[in-house]
Amino acid sequence: MKRLWFRIASAFFILILLLTVILWFILAALLKNAYTDVTRDHLIENAQMVTQLISASESYDEREQLQELIKNFEQPIQMRFTVVDTEGVVLADSENDPEKMNNHFDRPEIQDVLQQNETFGESIRHSTTQDFNMMYVALPLVSEGETVGAVRSSLSLGIIDDAMDQLRFSLSIALGLMFLMAAIATTMLARSITRPIDTIMNVTSRLRRKDYSSRVSTEAKGEIGDLSQSINALAASLQSQMKEIEENEQQLTSIISNMVSGVMLVNQDGKVTLMNASMEKFLSQHKDNLIGQPYEKVGERFALSPHIHAVFETNEKVHEEVHSYYPHERIMDAHLAPYYGQGWQQCGVIIVLHDITEIRRLEKMRSDFVANVSHELKTPVTSVRGFSETLMSGEVTDEETTQQFLKIIHDESQRLDRLIRDLLNLSKIEKQEMPLNLEPLNLTALAHEVSVTLQGAIEEKKTRLALPDPSRDVYLEGDEDRLRQIILNLVGNGINYTAEGGAVKLSLKEDTNNVRLIIEDDGIGIPEESLPRIFERFYRVDRARSRHSGGTGLGLAIVKHLIESHHGEIEVESREGEGTTFIVTLPKKQEDS
Repeated sequence: MKRLWFRIASAFFILILLLTVILWFILAALLKNAYTDVTRDHLIENAQMVTQLISASESYDEREQLQELIKNFEQPIQMRFTVVDTEGVVLADSENDPEKMNNHFDRPEIQDVLQQNETFGESIRHSTTQDFNMMYVALPLVSEGETVGAVRSSLSLGIIDDAMDQLRFSLSIALGLMFLMAAIATTMLARSITRPIDTIMNVTSRLRRKDYSSRVSTEAKGEIGDLSQSINALAASLQSQMKEIEENEQQLTSIISNMVSGVMLVNQDGKVTLMNASMEKFLSQHKDNLIGQPYEKVGERFALSPHIHAVFETNEKVHEEVHSYYPHERIMDAHLAPYYGQGWQQCGVIIVLHDITEIRRLEKMRSDFVANVSHELKTPVTSVRGFSETLMSGEVTDEETTQQFLKIIHDESQRLDRLIRDLLNLSKIEKQEMPLNLEPLNLTALAHEVSVTLQGAIEEKKTRLALPDPSRDVYLEGDEDRLRQIILNLVGNGINYTAEGGAVKLSLKEDTNNVRLIIEDDGIGIPEESLPRIFERFYRVDRARSRHSGGTGLGLAIVKHLIESHHGEIEVESREGEGTTFIVTLPKKQEDS
C-alpha cells in the first residue's frame, strides 16, 4: 500500500508519455505537411512568375535569350527553373547547361502537364544532378492559346528537412517540458490521494492488531473524507463493543473463578477446554494438566464419563449424585447439559459440580440429633412414668421401696432438667443470644475455684488433680461464667472417664497474645475414628458409661461453642487406653466482642 502512489503515478507517466509521443508524431506530420504545402505554393507562384516573364518577353523561340532570362534566377532565390518544349527537350535551366541535360519528357511532373493536360504537375524525388531530394512543380507554357512547353520550378528538400529538424527539436523541448510538468503534477496528485489512504490502511492494520483506540487524522475531503469518517466510526464502535465484551468476559471469569461449584467445559471433540478453581480442587489437579485432555481421563474420578457420553448422545440434560473416595469421601451433585453455538448447533457439554458432602453430613447429624434427643428424653420419661404409675396403683406398700422409687423419679427428673437446660443453653449460644460479659480474669485462680466445685467427684474416685502454681497469675479477657463452664466440663470429663485412682492435670501456658489451657488425663482415651465427632451433640464414645455418669452428651458441644465465642480454638489428642489431652487456645485480648 505504501507504493500505491508510485503505481498510480507510473500509470499516469506511461499514459502521458504515450500521449506525448503520439502528439509529437501528429504535430510533426502536420507541420511537415503544412511546410510542404507552403513550399508547393511558393514553387507554383514562382513558376507562374517565370511563365509570365517568358510570355511577356516573347523569347520562347530564342533559346539563348531564354537561357539568359532563366539564368538571372540562379542567385536571387534558392530555386531552380527549367524550361522544356513539348517533346521534353530542355530549352533553358537556371543552374546547368541545357545542352548537356537529358530529355525531361519522362519526368512525372512534365507528363502531368504535357500529356495529362493538368494545370500543374508535382513530384518529389532524388535528383541525380543535385544528389539530394527535390520537390518539382511544372506549369504549362502557353503561347497564343496553345501549350508550347512547360516551366518547371524545383527546390531542395534539404531546406525543408533542416526546418523540420528545427521544428521537431523545438516541439520536443516543448512537449518534454509539458511531460515533466504533467509528471510532477501527477506525482503530487497521486501522493495527495494515497497519503490519506495510507493513513486509513495504518489505522485498519492497528485495528486488526486489536488497537481499537487508533483513529484516522486527515483533512481530506470528498469520498476519502467520508471513508475516513466511516473508519473512525467503525473503530469507535469496535472499541465500545470490545470494551463491553472484555467487561462481560471479566465478569464471567470472576464469577466462574469465585464459584464454590466446580465448572468444566468439554468441546465437541471430547477435550476439556475450561475449568475453574473449584473444579481443580475437586479433582485435586492443576488445570494445566487437564486442559486439552479427553473427558474420559478427567471424568474418571467421579465416574462422570458415562454421563458426559449420555449428554453427547441424547443432547439432553443429566442430573446425578456422584461420589469420590480419594483422598477422602466427597459427595457431588452433578448437573450436565449441552451448550450450543450459532444456529443452535451443539458445541460440547458443560459440567457443574456442587459439593454436598457437608450437606449430607449435616443431614445425618440432624437425623442423629433427632434420634438422640428422642432417645435421651425417652429413657427418663419412661422411668418417671413407669415408677409413678407403679406408685399410683397402690401396689407398693413398703415405705423403703416407695422412697427408692421416688428417688429414681427425682433423679430422672433432674436428668431431664439438665438435658433441657443444656439444649436451651446450646441453642442460645449458637444463636449468639448469650452476650459475653468481658472482664480481666486470673485464669489460675479460676482453675483453683473450679477444683473446689469438683472436690466431691475427686474424692469419690480418688483422682489426683494437678493444678497450676497458684503464685503464677495468668490473665486474659473473657466471660468468667463461660470460662468456668469450659474448665468445669473438661476437667469433669477427665475425672469421669479416668479409672479410680487416676490422674488429671490442668496446666496453663502463655505467650505474647494467647493463653493455652491444657487438660490431660490417663483415662480410657478416645478411639481414633471417634475423634472428629466428639464435639457433635449427643455423640458418645461409650453410651452406657456416659449415661451412667450422668452426662447429657452436650457438654463438649457447649464447650466448643463457648471457646469459639471467645475467638479461641480447641484441639484434642488421644489414644485409646492411654488417656486424652484437650488443648484450649484463647486470645488474651478480645478485639471483636
